[in-house]
This record gives sequence, structure tokens and C-alpha cells, in this order.
Amino acid sequence: MEFILDHKWTFLIIAEVIFWVSTLSFLIVRYWFNLKKLSTVFFVLFILNDLWIATMGYFDYLRTGEFATYQTIITIALVYALLFGKSDFKKLDHFIQRKVAKWRGLPEPEVETIKPLYGKEHAKQERKNFLGHILLFSAVQVLFYFLFGLSDAVSSTSLDTMFEEWYDQEESNLFYNNDTANKITRVWALILAIDFIISMSYTLFPKKEKQHTRSA
Repeated sequence: MEFILDHKWTFLIIAEVIFWVSTLSFLIVRYWFNLKKLSTVFFVLFILNDLWIATMGYFDYLRTGEFATYQTIITIALVYALLFGKSDFKKLDHFIQRKVAKWRGLPEPEVETIKPLYGKEHAKQERKNFLGHILLFSAVQVLFYFLFGLSDAVSSTSLDTMFEEWYDQEESNLFYNNDTANKITRVWALILAIDFIISMSYTLFPKKEKQHTRSA
């Protein structure tokens, strides 16, 4: 990990390249080659790449002890993914569908129109998306449990000090008998917390439709 952090900007650029390659590969394999099952491999790579970026930012912060430009860029990227990533991905998905159909001389596909949501409907959709995030996070934790088992630190650490030991130390043996699983869980839990705040904010402060004024 020290080598990666010593060359953090290089690895961040590589991660950005992987992001675009995995995204475009997912769409091309899915629509040009019509291999929908194989395309999920690139989707998984897309998710893992985001977790990798977050992991680098978090451990660089632990090493330096300051929230610098590196962490700011990563935070902006992750917040963008949570706020606008899904809608922008759908737009790109529809664009690739139409382009592939045109290149192959096929009829233009019927693409579902994306209707923007506002108010209670938008807040409900955000809560639904967050619930899906929780279910995915929980499923991975169950998988980690059966693969690695819980570490002894789970029973020996009190609830009062668990949060401090989990996040204030560069190396923590909470919660599993596997360092990689522990690192993924720590970073993912932070992303989940940010997602919760963003999702619930729409319940407290509903998204309002922009008023379009007509010029006389």
C-alpha cells in the first residue's frame, strides 16, 4: 500500500482510465455484441474501481493526517457518482444504443424517456435507491462473514471505542479475519453514510421543479 500511496496521482489517473474503459466496454459488449451476461463483468469492475478510489483517498488521509487536494478530488468524484451518476449513465446508455443501431443498420431502438422526478416522488426514489445500496452492502458483509469469519476483536472491543478503533487507525482487525475485507468495509461504510445523508436530505428538503418564465 505504501508504494501505491507514494504514486497516488498515477494510480488515480489509472483508476479514471479504468472507469471510462469499463463503462464503455459494458455498453459496447452489451449492445454491439449482445452479450448481456458478459457485460456484467465490466459493471462489477466499474463498482470495484469506485471502491478502490475511495480506499486510496482514505488511506492517504490516514498517512498524512490532512484532508488535502487529493481527498477533495476523490470526494467530488464520489459525490457526483451518488448524485448524478445513475441519470448520466442512463443517458450514455441510450446514446450508445442509438449509435450501435445506426452503425449496424438496425431500426432505432425505443428508448424509455427519462422523466425527472420532484417532491415526494423524487424523495421516495432516493430512499428506494438507498435501500438497494444497504441491501448490496449487507449481502457483501454476509459473504465476508462466511468466507473469513469474524475476528476476535469484535467480541473484545466495546461499542464506546469501536468507532475510534475502526477509523482512527490505519490498520484495524475489525470485523473479519481478512485485511482486504476490513478495508473494503471501512471505506464502503463511509460511502454508505454519505449516501444516507444525501438520500434523506431530499425527504427533509424536497427537490422542487424549476419554474420556467416566459419572456413577453
